[in-house]
Amino acid sequence: MLLASSSMMLGTLGLWVLLPIAVQGCRDSDEPDCEASHCELSPRAHPGPRSTLFTCSCGTDFCNANYSHLPPPGSPGTPGSQGPQAVPGESIWMVLVLLGLFLLLLLLLGSIVLALLRRKACRVQGGPEPEPEPEPGSGRDWSAELPELPELPELCFSQVIWEGGHTVVWAGQLQGKLVAIKAFSLRAVAQFQAERALYELPSLQHDHIVRFITASRGGPGPLPRGPLLVLELHPKGSLCHYLTQHTSDWGSSMRMALSLARGLAFLHEERWQNGQYKPGIAHRDLSSQNVLIREDGSCAIGDLGLALVLPGLTQPPTWAPTQPRGPAAIMEAGTQRYMAPELLDKTLDLQDWGTALRQADVYSLALLLWEILSRCPDLWPDSRPPPFQLAYEAELGSTPTTCELWTLAVEERRRPYIPSTWHCFTTDPGGLRELLEDCWDADPEARLTAECVQQRLAALARPQEARPFPESCTHDCPPLCPEDCLSPPPHCHSPL
Repeated sequence: MLLASSSMMLGTLGLWVLLPIAVQGCRDSDEPDCEASHCELSPRAHPGPRSTLFTCSCGTDFCNANYSHLPPPGSPGTPGSQGPQAVPGESIWMVLVLLGLFLLLLLLLGSIVLALLRRKACRVQGGPEPEPEPEPGSGRDWSAELPELPELPELCFSQVIWEGGHTVVWAGQLQGKLVAIKAFSLRAVAQFQAERALYELPSLQHDHIVRFITASRGGPGPLPRGPLLVLELHPKGSLCHYLTQHTSDWGSSMRMALSLARGLAFLHEERWQNGQYKPGIAHRDLSSQNVLIREDGSCAIGDLGLALVLPGLTQPPTWAPTQPRGPAAIMEAGTQRYMAPELLDKTLDLQDWGTALRQADVYSLALLLWEILSRCPDLWPDSRPPPFQLAYEAELGSTPTTCELWTLAVEERRRPYIPSTWHCFTTDPGGLRELLEDCWDADPEARLTAECVQQRLAALARPQEARPFPESCTHDCPPLCPEDCLSPPPHCHSPL
């Protein structure tokens, strides 16, 4: 480093690139800008945005020995005189990052919404979660909403037959006779009143509808004394229980199937009988759990908890049934396994909902007929039907979800498997398959009415010569059962 001093009138100068000092020395004092007494840095002429080259000029001895590089704020090109300089392209990257975060947030929100919608669509159709029984001091007196009902001291509760969300069915006795007692929770008063109103219709008596005895109020022991329906008891139990424990020959199977169709046809029918009007009624919860087996082996339809009175053509002006409250109430259904495709995908015809609900019942009826026939030994070459399975249990298991049923029955249009051997038994080889297919058709308008199902079954049930299975025919017979069934083709196990 060179320091210059002179008694002559000489100017001094300094040239820095911040640190270290680049040049120090003297210059001709005649040059301008040497009047300053100390060295103040100023940027080199035409500095770049990142220039660190500074100069100073002063006119006193050794004035360039010390310097200050803190220029006045705002001086262009000096350190600290401006805010942070933007890196080229930095703003573009920032925009891209923010845009990416925004899109990621939208994707996350969309995934959450889709998951919630799918969960809502796929939840198991079992009705609302059962509400707890009211406790003392809970604030609402549910018992005050009960209608005036007699108590029956002679009514005895024996054992629980079935238990659901809001109801418990007991076996019991009334005046020495076996009865079924359907006990409702205090929160199910509206359901009790709706079912009671249907059972008390004067024209509802039918051999294949569970017989109503009386309504009462009470309960076993210290339990809440809620409303009761006292009904005819069928000790053989439900159709589901019976088919699990027993097989039935052709005649017994036809007795169950035909009586079931007759009961449903009676419910659906609108008519006058003995001067009394009977409206059409849709059951909406036909299942093998809600059909009971009578002592003579025929069926009786029970559980009218979801049954709905249908609009009629001949009903008297004074007869005004309670109408459902909106589309959701019309499309309400019971056991999801037996729900028609139009109920699964919410496409039920609401313009003519009376006819549409009848058609949905016929679909459920077809599944019950399939369950009955699947346990008929006469339809199997070795007279050994497989263990009982509910409709679609082989495909979906015992607890299918609504989404699984929708995929199978609506999207893929699949139905329970009909073995080819069923063609080989009756004199009408295609009768059983055609009957079932016409009942569970994907198009509701193409389905048979319950009355027509009854007529078809009556024709199949007539005494007839059944074609025996050839002794060596150990496989499914091909369609139409040709005479050479002794050598069935390899494709004879074709699904529906």
